[in-house]
Amino acid sequence: MAIDPNQRFVPVILGGDIGTYTLAREFYEAYQVRSVVLPASGNGVIEHSVAIDLRPIGSMADEAKVVDALVALAQELKGQAQRPLMLFGSLDFHIMLIAKNRAALEEHYAIPYPQLEVIEAAALKENFYALADRLDIAHPRTAVYRPGDVLSELAGGLTFPLIGKPSSSGDWIAAKFEGKQKIHTLENFGQLEALMNKIDGAGYRSGYILQEYVPGGDDAMRLCTYFATQEEKVIFAGYGEVVIEEHAPLVLGNSAAIVTGRNDQMAADGARMLEELGWRGIAMIDAKYDHRDGKIKFFEINPRLGRNHFYLTAAGVNPARFYVTEFLGPEFDADSVETSAVVDTAAGVLQLSREQLFTVLPHQLLRRFLDSDTGRKAAVLLKAGKVSNPLKFAPEKNPRRKLYLLLNAVNHYVKYKKFPPRSM
Repeated sequence: MAIDPNQRFVPVILGGDIGTYTLAREFYEAYQVRSVVLPASGNGVIEHSVAIDLRPIGSMADEAKVVDALVALAQELKGQAQRPLMLFGSLDFHIMLIAKNRAALEEHYAIPYPQLEVIEAAALKENFYALADRLDIAHPRTAVYRPGDVLSELAGGLTFPLIGKPSSSGDWIAAKFEGKQKIHTLENFGQLEALMNKIDGAGYRSGYILQEYVPGGDDAMRLCTYFATQEEKVIFAGYGEVVIEEHAPLVLGNSAAIVTGRNDQMAADGARMLEELGWRGIAMIDAKYDHRDGKIKFFEINPRLGRNHFYLTAAGVNPARFYVTEFLGPEFDADSVETSAVVDTAAGVLQLSREQLFTVLPHQLLRRFLDSDTGRKAAVLLKAGKVSNPLKFAPEKNPRRKLYLLLNAVNHYVKYKKFPPRSM
């Protein structure tokens, strides 16, 4: 189903994961507009949706081909009325593609992301930790490995176990080797040496982060989504506490259930960091609560909405409204963000006012993993019916989506049986 020629504006979204679907759903909920979604190929989460005009474009490795496709699409969508278009990416490499080709794309699209140099200053994790040091923001002790470094010297100042992760998520996609994971846990120097040999052999040349492990299970994980105006002022911080993550290798670390709330430390520190960078639009910071000193330790900035950002909409703050009000103009959004869903706080920014449980898991499966402080909060919200799943959307009437929801639920049971969550 094509986009209505009378639709006032059109979101265009690169990607094909649940985060892509969620953003399209949020635009549909807020404005009754459909989004054009450009994945490499179709899949169950984005197909047959009332909110999406699906246009698969194949591999996005050739940036020039993607830019040409986006320019041609813009000429098609603008129509005689020259309605505005907004361009989004679902993954880090989409955001980098947009930022690198900004000059060609912003002739046709409103681009709600910072300039390339700002994104690079934050998205490369080694830059992020250097900035956290300078601003005295809590984070784990960290070293950066590059090909040719002497591992024994590099790891000498750190204590095992270590967490290993790529500094550049975009470059990591191209690295292929047996046993590759999004995040590696390294128990000793032998494991570290073996992993670095594989990474070097795979041709990955960006920095690889080695970081001391902050103890704690999934329930110690924290995240916060921030919105900054075009004047580079952070006005909102949406905090969440993770109940449980996914542990299958390809999706390791993705949040599967989140309880919303407020945290002045994370809100204020993140706002300070983003304003120092000169941020515009949305960013998400991943962190972990360290029970040893009571501090939330910052891990990384994602230059976009997170895959499971629907926890914001579940708590009453639809991020699509931030985008439209700030980057298209208030004439496109008379209501803006629902004021009852936010509260002004000591952190100097608006924060969520509602506690709500976000989850992508079947409730029966989720109940198996609520034996923690955060889990007990989730149990109360679950019992009260204050729970939301981005895939459960009443306007979706196509029976093939109902089948997808069933198969998705079964798949979660299979994954958690094979890859159970960690306790520490």
